[in-house]
Amino acid sequence: MKNLNILIIICLGISPLFSQSIPVHDTLQVNSIRATVQSSGAFFQGGENGQFWVPGTTGTAPELSLMKSAGLWLGGRDRAGKLHLAAQLENENGKTDFYPGYLYPDGTTYPAFNFFGHVTGAEINAHKANPASNVPAVYSWPGNGNPYFFDYYGFDLPYSPWGRLAAYKDNNGDGLYSPPAGEHPVIGVRGCPEKYFADEALWFAFHDAGTHTQSGGLPLNMRVQASFFGFDCPTGTPLNRAVYVVYNLIYQDTIPLDSCYFGVYLDFQIGNGNDDYIGCDPAHKMVYAYNGDDLDEGGFETSPPVMAVDFLRGPIDSNANVLTLKHFVPVEDVALLQSPEAYFNILKGRHADGAPYPNNGLVYTGDPLNPSGWTEKSDGNQPGERKAVASIGPFTLLPGANNELILGYFWVRKGADGSLADNLSVLLANDNKVQDAFDNCFDLMDGCPGDVATEAPNARLNITVTPNPYADWITIESKETLIQSVNLYDALGRQVQTMEALESALIQMQTNKVPTGMYYLVVRTQDGRTGTYKLIRE
Repeated sequence: MKNLNILIIICLGISPLFSQSIPVHDTLQVNSIRATVQSSGAFFQGGENGQFWVPGTTGTAPELSLMKSAGLWLGGRDRAGKLHLAAQLENENGKTDFYPGYLYPDGTTYPAFNFFGHVTGAEINAHKANPASNVPAVYSWPGNGNPYFFDYYGFDLPYSPWGRLAAYKDNNGDGLYSPPAGEHPVIGVRGCPEKYFADEALWFAFHDAGTHTQSGGLPLNMRVQASFFGFDCPTGTPLNRAVYVVYNLIYQDTIPLDSCYFGVYLDFQIGNGNDDYIGCDPAHKMVYAYNGDDLDEGGFETSPPVMAVDFLRGPIDSNANVLTLKHFVPVEDVALLQSPEAYFNILKGRHADGAPYPNNGLVYTGDPLNPSGWTEKSDGNQPGERKAVASIGPFTLLPGANNELILGYFWVRKGADGSLADNLSVLLANDNKVQDAFDNCFDLMDGCPGDVATEAPNARLNITVTPNPYADWITIESKETLIQSVNLYDALGRQVQTMEALESALIQMQTNKVPTGMYYLVVRTQDGRTGTYKLIRE
């Protein structure tokens, strides 16, 4: 499972500060999905059709790919009007804006930190049963201060007083990963208890502090820590056909960026990728691709699935608002991306030359099964290869901001050989279950979810937080279930206070040590539900 790769360090002909490593790759093979990622943040690349493999259907190849490539697009302007931008495309001819390794706050890179932490749920369970058994995937996990890490990889963990590395269950609360004490890898999501783990997970780090040979943009000096994971749920269930990506984006420059956007580039490939359409569902923060007609010649034939991406959580603006999907536009011709401004125009929901799209750059929002909906077919488009960018913004990115961008990649097929119309008809129901697993912090302790509620988490919680605005104390009261934990975050997304293992319906939190300003409080109840509440300290 674990690839202990030999790293080759290359000199780029610039300052030693920006010496870089050649990316390594690893494969997540969980449930029905087999997907490859590079340590530079390039997802699903490789081969002619990409490497997001899912099972074929009757009369087709055993496996076919649904994605050719995916990766981050980030951009914003400094106060002098200069554009800082990093974009992931296909890495053709070695072009890249992102590099594997760790980025320190002073701008120094650690290129040797070019690897994947790779662990399975079976390995974690074996470790929990006997912490002294020295399970390599657990003992080598890149948790803060892991004293065993060097023994497995031959290089040190970066010193990280500015935030954690890979998430783990911290049994004694000392902030140092200790496998012999029974500590083990977990899923790390802001506002969730750190005790649940996936059936398979990868963790890696990359950054953009180098020459941007893809876009030509100035670096943002963004450190990215990514986890990629999934669950072995029963065949045919939504979570059997889903994987998740959690990006932690730590902005380490010293200057604010205005009009900032975070986005994701998506190169879809529905089997035979020459006959596809794209669409989006803004109400559910979902974008997707599907075959342009009932027959995917040379691919999935008469049962082409739908490939979708749910934007489960976006960045936080300076008013502590969690932002959501704003634009979704096609990348019509990568040859038109000849300047950083062209990339930025697409992030802003425009054509590469700056011309506007309809609907403020949120295209094809209609239901493909509704002839009156706005779709590619209603616009008279011919099916073909489809590349697109989905983005969130604009917002002001302040120095030190630690944001999350969380995505659910999933594919949809109704039954063993569902038709295109069949598969589109259950897209939203599948998306609701992918979303619900996230809303409940991936708590699958009682098994994979069945039917789920579709209302927002806050609507399902009968909780009051008073007073607001407040001075020194806040009171959190639950009317129906016990509160398990509360976590307070500032407007930059930094955790400033936490209370765990509460098991009470009435909580008082003293917060007189935090400055005045905007905060948000994440409350988690004993039954696994979460709610987020915006607060102002006067």
